[in-house]
Amino acid sequence: MRTVAIRGSVLVWILFVAVGAAPAWADLYSAEQAYKKSDFKSAFLQFKELAELGQPTAQYGLAVMYVRGEGTNQSYTYGHAWASLALAGGQKQAADLIAQIEPNLTPASLRISAEIQAQFSRDKLDARLMPHLLKGRDYADRDPVRPLKPFIPEYPAEAQRRGIQGEVYVEFIVPPDGHPRLPRILYAIPSGQFEDAVRESVLRSTYLPARINGQPVSTTVSTFYNFKIKNVNIQDYGDLASRVRATEAKAEAGDVSAQMTLGMMIAGLPQLNRTYDQAVPWFLKAAQAGVPYAQYQLGTGLMSGHGCQCDTTKGEVWLQKAAQADQADAQVTLAEYLLRDASNRDAVNGAMVWLERAAKNGNSAAKLRLSAIYAASPLPDLRNPSKAMTLSEKLEPEYRRDPSYWETRAAANAAGGDFEAAARMQSKALDVAKKLDWDLAKLQQRQSLYSSKQAWTGDLLSFD
Repeated sequence: MRTVAIRGSVLVWILFVAVGAAPAWADLYSAEQAYKKSDFKSAFLQFKELAELGQPTAQYGLAVMYVRGEGTNQSYTYGHAWASLALAGGQKQAADLIAQIEPNLTPASLRISAEIQAQFSRDKLDARLMPHLLKGRDYADRDPVRPLKPFIPEYPAEAQRRGIQGEVYVEFIVPPDGHPRLPRILYAIPSGQFEDAVRESVLRSTYLPARINGQPVSTTVSTFYNFKIKNVNIQDYGDLASRVRATEAKAEAGDVSAQMTLGMMIAGLPQLNRTYDQAVPWFLKAAQAGVPYAQYQLGTGLMSGHGCQCDTTKGEVWLQKAAQADQADAQVTLAEYLLRDASNRDAVNGAMVWLERAAKNGNSAAKLRLSAIYAASPLPDLRNPSKAMTLSEKLEPEYRRDPSYWETRAAANAAGGDFEAAARMQSKALDVAKKLDWDLAKLQQRQSLYSSKQAWTGDLLSFD
């Protein structure tokens, strides 16, 4: 993580997360609250969904509701099955429930219970959902990205004047040339203060790219920025180890917020000397509790083989769950995955649905991706330069330092027949790209086309 201080402009690779700072937005929390309010129908549905993901507390809650007939027909058989699964998952109080109801079950009922348990056993969950962790490694197939020349952003003047501090978590692509692309703000606290400074920092930093068999490859990276109004030195974090221990104790006790926070600490604190595979189990626990952001993290890890063996089928399942809960980053990631097969019209249509849904909810990354598709899609019926211009013009305050934004505007103008405007926008993209030290070859090729009154089609946001 990067920490930015006003005085001295110190930048430290460190993550500072207050214990308990992560919000408890888990579906498990919602299910428990619904139960307390006697909204049994809602509680039952939520407990059932999470129980089928292997969440022990939800399995026990579901068992209790079956035994009591709350929100569903009473069934000691189903209650026994889910209580047994909860016990196997470490929910010790389920043993008392099993002891109460098991004497009332016939041999046929016990067989049905066993069949349900087999359906949702650890082995079945492993095959369908669970990541297979790497051992002490970030990736199985590549050397990870390393920072080379991090750019120190200025502390935003308005935030400084008002004494505002905060944190930003950002995700971006590091392509083979080591110059980051498409910074995507995953969250910012408080919103609207530090995002622009972080985007500038990402775009102006350089990295050693990930490598497979010595060859550089594109890889998605995420990091924290912490903005503090004081000189920053390592003594400011003297209690960091105790904070991690306290968070870990809460996480092990079943606190979903702490589980999510701990995963982020392990992923973002280099001084802990832990690899990403140790963060994955905590993201998994929070994902099983229904936290959409954790489901997104787990899904992207499975898709890319980050901390676990690459398994796109499982990754899609978790990303779908997060996306269906309107986690916009999961929606964009699913869309990007589907767009890899540009010849598959069904996949492209599915990507457009997710992008439109994320854009409707205000996600800027979705809007930029949609703009690029409308501007330059190889599929003629998807090109809509007017839509591309409308979407992209609202993104300028956020993306003005990103050449991809100006390239999208240029391609949209060219698709609409305004080649003079296209050449002008492409010149702007080239100017910005030069300042970032990007490879200019592809940008110059597009500029030549626009200058000769020809449009360009393809994926503007592909950097391999």
